[in-house]
Amino acid sequence: MQKRSGLLIIIFFEFFSCRNAPDDKVNPEVNVMSDVVGTDSLVVEQLIERSRNLYGQGGLHVDISDNYLSEAEEIARKNENLNQLARIYNLTGQRYRNRAQYGKAMEFHQKALDLATKTGDKHLLGEVYNQLGVVYRRIDDNPTALEMHVKALSLAEETGDSLLIGSAINSIGNVNYNLDRYATSIEYFKRSLDLAERMNNKLGLAINHNNLGESLLKLGQVDSALSHFFTSLDYNYQIDSKVGQSICFNSIGAAYLEQDRPHKALEYLEKALHLNEELGDLMQVAISHSKIGETYLQTGELDLAEQHLKKSLTVALDIGSLFQIEEASKLLSELCEIRGDYAGALKHFKVASAYNDSIVNEKNVNHLSTQEAIFESERQRKRIEELNKQTLQQQAKLDRQRFFLTIVLILVVAVSFAIIMLIRQSQLRNRYKNVRHQQRLLRSQMNPHFIFNALSAIQVYILEHDIEKSSRFLTDFARLMRHVLRSSTHDYISLKEETEILGYYLELQRLRFSEAFDYSLSIDEALDKEKVMVPPMLTQPFIENAIEHGIRPSGTEGYVSVRFSREEGEKMVVEVGDNGIGIEASKKAGEKEKGHESMAIKITRERLDMLRRDSGRGTDMVIMDKKQINPFDRGTLVRIIIPVVEMDRNTKTHEVKHRQKVSQWS
Repeated sequence: MQKRSGLLIIIFFEFFSCRNAPDDKVNPEVNVMSDVVGTDSLVVEQLIERSRNLYGQGGLHVDISDNYLSEAEEIARKNENLNQLARIYNLTGQRYRNRAQYGKAMEFHQKALDLATKTGDKHLLGEVYNQLGVVYRRIDDNPTALEMHVKALSLAEETGDSLLIGSAINSIGNVNYNLDRYATSIEYFKRSLDLAERMNNKLGLAINHNNLGESLLKLGQVDSALSHFFTSLDYNYQIDSKVGQSICFNSIGAAYLEQDRPHKALEYLEKALHLNEELGDLMQVAISHSKIGETYLQTGELDLAEQHLKKSLTVALDIGSLFQIEEASKLLSELCEIRGDYAGALKHFKVASAYNDSIVNEKNVNHLSTQEAIFESERQRKRIEELNKQTLQQQAKLDRQRFFLTIVLILVVAVSFAIIMLIRQSQLRNRYKNVRHQQRLLRSQMNPHFIFNALSAIQVYILEHDIEKSSRFLTDFARLMRHVLRSSTHDYISLKEETEILGYYLELQRLRFSEAFDYSLSIDEALDKEKVMVPPMLTQPFIENAIEHGIRPSGTEGYVSVRFSREEGEKMVVEVGDNGIGIEASKKAGEKEKGHESMAIKITRERLDMLRRDSGRGTDMVIMDKKQINPFDRGTLVRIIIPVVEMDRNTKTHEVKHRQKVSQWS
């Protein structure tokens, strides 16, 4: 199939993608943010515009991704602005395309397409599809290019974007030109030209006049073609588009060749080559060398013709342009034949034929594949219709079976779940009852050794006729027993009552050991002892341990401190400390009641665990030797953390509220 000789139309063109170079050069090394102000979105727009101005005509000396564009991409990515990121990637892909780096161009256009799809912006999608179509045209994949341009046109018409409509129509005209449908391409170019005239779009006017000239040239209407080429060149001078100028120079040169005016053609072809080399558009460089070589071939200057044709072939091989490889090889074959180098002529002719066959075969394969797909689709459609009838019958049967199976499975799962929950509930209830029984047993015991020793102490005071101490001891003991018996039926008592019980207990222990130790009971002012509720006798086992296993073995005057304080997060901290021999020394001594102590600690931990589940808040208990805190100190410190619980005003006692919670939990 015969291809255009002077240009691949709109190699960079999309009506809104090209900008004139600024009057003053911009230094890309300066701080790009120094004079850019506004919101992040506005800053990105300003940076993109400055990048366009800096890039200008896109010569080889200009970086594809300058500081402005890099900064814009970084800000857009940070703000997750997908729309701006897609536009930046689309612009970058366009620049790579104009350098004939089609792989990189496709990579960035595909990134832009993915982001534009996520945003659902139809205008942006149309722009990306149109640019993808240009890349596919560059690599001679015209069917895919046509698909991309048609999508772009459809989206442009949906959004009413006249610029994009004109660009897409122009691109479809270019695909028809590539397929040698010159009359059809002229119709599309005229439609696009009409839109450009109505919008006074000089870039669109320049492009379409040149495209019309190319199609007319292929139809042999050279004079009309030259008229359009010079009109296009004038518009390109007005908008200062060097790319457009180079395309026009190539086109005018090709027209003069058709008129058999090679020296006039060389004048314009040399101008085109100079501009294309400056711009770095390798596709156009290859075309210019090929046209100049063809011209020198006509004038008989074979050495110059060979020089340019070989350069054209080298560049075409580098960028992978099948058409341009075929064109340069064909002309080199003619040159060798003129020189009488028939071996060289045959060699280049074979290369040209191979690439021509490759281009034709690719189109034939695509066409054959399309027809096979249509035939196979029709055959499959009929087969699917037959299978659908069978499938509907089977589906109805399977639906009934699935329904009954689902009902059975639901029943089995529901019954199994109910049984498991009943078993679990029973286990939890039994465990809870067991823990409560152990706690109440522990509270009601009050250590039989202590009761026996207390009665013995009273007996000693009576025998010694110490009426005052025996009466005081007996009174405190009776009060303590009364408080213990009363609290044994409750899960919570007020902080005030708890401290009274502990006070009686400590006083009795102090009288029992002939006032061998002192003690202190302190309550943080942040705790209302009338309203704050605590588990009864939570600290009693640790006070007993402090006296029996800490202070008593030390043989010195002891001290026991009990402190209730409030921390942030509605936590109460209870600390029991002594200045005895310490927990480590107590363990080494091997007390006889070690088992009792361990059982008391175990049950206390279970009480704390149950309290944590009831309240939904954290609890903790730490027992440490004071030497761990201060090497010069001695004794043991027990630190218990429980949630602050206050009297519920809506019930007579907190016990009612607590039992409701326990009932729900069990």
